[in-house]
Amino acid sequence: MSLPHFDLPSVRSNVSGWGPTASTVATPSPTAAEIADVIDEFKDLPFQQFNKCDRIGRVVDWLGDSRYYKKAENARYNERIYGSSLTAGTQFDYVHDNEDANFQIVDTSKPVKPPQRYRARPNMFKKINQREQERREAAKYQNPKTKRVFEKERARQQKLRRTVNRAPQRGNANRRFGDRMQNRNRMPSVQVKSTWNVLQDIEFTRLAKLSLPNVEGEDIPGENYGALHYYDKAIDRVSVKNSIKLQRLDGVFYSVTTTDDPVIQKLAKENVGNVFATDIILATLMTAPRSVNSWDIVAYRVGDKLFFDKRDSSGFANPIDMISVSETAQDPPPFEGGSLNNAKELATEALFINQNFRRQVLKRGEEPFKYENPRVPFEEEDQESSAEIAYRYRKFNLGSVDGTPITLVTRTENDSVLAGPNNEPQKLTVKAFNEWDSSMSGGVDWRSKLENQKGAVLATELKNNNCKLAKWTLQAILANSDYIKFGYVSRVNVRNSAVHEILGTQQFRPAECAQNITLNLDNCWGILRCIIDYFMKQPPGKYLILKDPLQPLIRMYDLPEDAFESSEEDEEEEDTEEEED
Repeated sequence: MSLPHFDLPSVRSNVSGWGPTASTVATPSPTAAEIADVIDEFKDLPFQQFNKCDRIGRVVDWLGDSRYYKKAENARYNERIYGSSLTAGTQFDYVHDNEDANFQIVDTSKPVKPPQRYRARPNMFKKINQREQERREAAKYQNPKTKRVFEKERARQQKLRRTVNRAPQRGNANRRFGDRMQNRNRMPSVQVKSTWNVLQDIEFTRLAKLSLPNVEGEDIPGENYGALHYYDKAIDRVSVKNSIKLQRLDGVFYSVTTTDDPVIQKLAKENVGNVFATDIILATLMTAPRSVNSWDIVAYRVGDKLFFDKRDSSGFANPIDMISVSETAQDPPPFEGGSLNNAKELATEALFINQNFRRQVLKRGEEPFKYENPRVPFEEEDQESSAEIAYRYRKFNLGSVDGTPITLVTRTENDSVLAGPNNEPQKLTVKAFNEWDSSMSGGVDWRSKLENQKGAVLATELKNNNCKLAKWTLQAILANSDYIKFGYVSRVNVRNSAVHEILGTQQFRPAECAQNITLNLDNCWGILRCIIDYFMKQPPGKYLILKDPLQPLIRMYDLPEDAFESSEEDEEEEDTEEEED
């Protein structure tokens, strides 16, 4: 088998010049005719480089571009030396005849529609006339008393609308649709873990429909503790012109939860009741639909008994004990920030004001009124100062669940006593409102309105602190207080949260106060009964009630047995390490 034949092409070298020879004929020694034929083949044939950046204007540049190098003119130099599209021929350029003539830029902006004149639909006036005719027919059969109520309410709404339109616009002026801006910085009161199982969500709209009427309480015999000082009536003569400074008074304040109360532990062993809680925990549950901030309550099912408890926290840092400020206001204070007007700082200030005001209105020089157990059950033997507060343990009958009667046992508080017409002691619940900055909390200045328009000030507090006022009223009702005293305490300077003045006081009966703030007691007891029924049907264990920070609902969780215990152990270990150091 023979190999295929392959001839190597000949390569001609140009020994007399630079670049290729004039002929590309592959013969070893081409004749002049062959060379002429090759040249004639490419004669008069125009040339155009394939790329405008092809540097074929020169065969070689012996000088180098560094001689003519300039930063700004380097590209110009290359075009000048090596050629550019400006000097090249245009024989092969593509001309966009039709495309250039028809080219248009697309307008992506939104077209502006010309204003159109409003044209009423033909049947629109017919519907308006029909509704007006129906309103006139209904007015003929309407109760005159109901008609006057509707007209009065309509006039009030119109007056309010005119007042709002005339009022100077503040922070809410540029909000969309003028609606209430939700505080997106609200965080849950406790961090929910993945091991917690969600049992049920209960919306506030469902709770608002509940009712449990005719619930009455009674004192548990022999279970009243503490001593109460008499109320100083001189405080009632305080006014804006004769204001007095709020004093700093030392004292002992207790925040003992349900399961740590020795009296409740004793009553649970004696089977006095099967549901146990403190008054502030019950007030929080019963006023849940009015709350905005997040809070949480722990529920223990032990045997056939139910305990509502709060998480163990340092001092009054628990959301159940905190006294919120402007929680239900149109523009509530922010939770975070370095300002003294954030929600946490205002809650601390309100707690300071309430504790000092409660002590300042007492007659310390007189003999106090003492219960059958003068010492508070939480006091230590070697404790010098007393709490100057009385605790009454009361029980309420809430009906029965599946034949099992529900008996609620709660610890209530009284702050003072007042001598009645026949010198009988009348129990008082003493609370204090605080003004921090009128321009940021409704625009009602206490110093100008409190003397002649105290109702307007109370209405503003009802709007801004609806939940807090309802809690205080329920605490007074649970404790069977005869009166509830409100104090009005304001900052001396809006930029200083440490110095305050007492500008006035106001007194109500608890039932009257509940009626003024539209607090439906039957609905409050119905809410509590609904929550009790839910947990009484659950197996023994540990549960959590959490108010959602952003939605109007409460959520039930099934907790593991070691929930909230690890954090407490860590705190104890840290305290032990600090003591050792």
